[in-house]
Amino acid sequence: MGHRGSWQSLVIVVLMTLAVSVHAKDDPLPRRAVLGLAYTPVSAEQAKTHQLDQGTGIVASDAVAGKSAANAGVMKGDIVIAINGQPVIYDKFAAQVRELTANESFTLTVLRGSDKIELRGTAVEKPRDPGNANYEVIYGHVTSNGQKMRTIVTRPRAEGPHPGFMFIQGFSPVSYDFQLEGSRGDVATIDGPLLYEFANSGFVTIRVEKPGVGDSEGGPFAELDFITELDIYRQTLKQLKAMPDVDVENIFIFGHSMGGAFGPMIAAESQVRGIAVYGVAARTWYEYLLDTLRYQGLVAGDSFENTDERVRVGSMLMAMVFLQNQSVDEVRKSHPELAPLADALFPNGMFSGKSLEFWRQLGKENMPAYWSRCQTNVLAVRGASDYVTYDVDHKLIADVVNRENPGTARSLTLADSDHLFHKFPTEQDSMKNAQKGEFNPAFTQLMKSWIEEVMSKK
Repeated sequence: MGHRGSWQSLVIVVLMTLAVSVHAKDDPLPRRAVLGLAYTPVSAEQAKTHQLDQGTGIVASDAVAGKSAANAGVMKGDIVIAINGQPVIYDKFAAQVRELTANESFTLTVLRGSDKIELRGTAVEKPRDPGNANYEVIYGHVTSNGQKMRTIVTRPRAEGPHPGFMFIQGFSPVSYDFQLEGSRGDVATIDGPLLYEFANSGFVTIRVEKPGVGDSEGGPFAELDFITELDIYRQTLKQLKAMPDVDVENIFIFGHSMGGAFGPMIAAESQVRGIAVYGVAARTWYEYLLDTLRYQGLVAGDSFENTDERVRVGSMLMAMVFLQNQSVDEVRKSHPELAPLADALFPNGMFSGKSLEFWRQLGKENMPAYWSRCQTNVLAVRGASDYVTYDVDHKLIADVVNRENPGTARSLTLADSDHLFHKFPTEQDSMKNAQKGEFNPAFTQLMKSWIEEVMSKK
């Protein structure tokens, strides 16, 4: 992220059935397991010694006590070559582990010295968020397109009704199944401090895991299209509204990054009291991508003349792929001079790790049309050190909403806050230290104050 000279890094997208809440013990969605194993690739020497194909097997470097691998007897230095009888592939091992279901038996085949050993164990479930004295945590699900998606609800222990807070995460397929209290807002607990603030101060909060992420069925994430993903948020909002202790007159949506595209789309269908977004795009997707080609290169220190050429060539390529629906292979054949750029921007025929269908569907959506139909209060904020998004989009959101309902929307730029709410004074600092900053709580407090202001109005 943010490596100077890389074409791919110049298009950084970090955008970022009704079901009622059910308690974990009644929830039919199986809980995933945690292996608890740190590992490294098999070395060329080890592969030769054990006659292993390149890329097969992993070397155990640390097995966490009390977790699945340690309980099964995995030791440091073991070469794991199979899981449940299936050959272990280093690049796909995380996906293989994801198939383990909590409380079910599993086997690992390991090479220990000259011995081949089969280890048996019972998979340990991923730790749950225990909540605290102020709120409980409920693991439930919604059903979307015939598949179950994990929802995680925090509910105040005090009697309701309580205002509702729906969180829609950004683009990346990271899991939000972690303990909120004590979270730092780092790459493993993105948005955690923000979610904790609302969970701990009297709101019912809800978030949903993307298809193929955490306990959720479906996926893989790379093949998930935009319209399919949209429905999981539609169903999650229905679940929140159906909870008996939620004040349906005071439900708020917060969309971070790409979540800010999904938010107004579901709010245009189902009324909410307010929508807050941070670090979003609101113009046509093609316009936004051209800005990333130009602006992120300049932030990285590229020259103006190189930047202009990059936009000139890149806009041609993107138009063919996203607007004319040509495949990357078709572009290579018809315009061989674009092949190097096509390979950099669309590795394996995908864009930012996602199928082209996702981006094409997104590109067809008229975001101002959704914002104009929301008929609600809106807060649109961009961090001043966020080099991923632009002030113009946030101002556009407020302009659209205020034209329909004057005075109901505002847009702001927040100092010392980048795309992930990390404290950096400039965009350049954020790019150089991507994902390594300290969480800035300023937006959390800003949004909370705004929500309290909105709720205070009759």
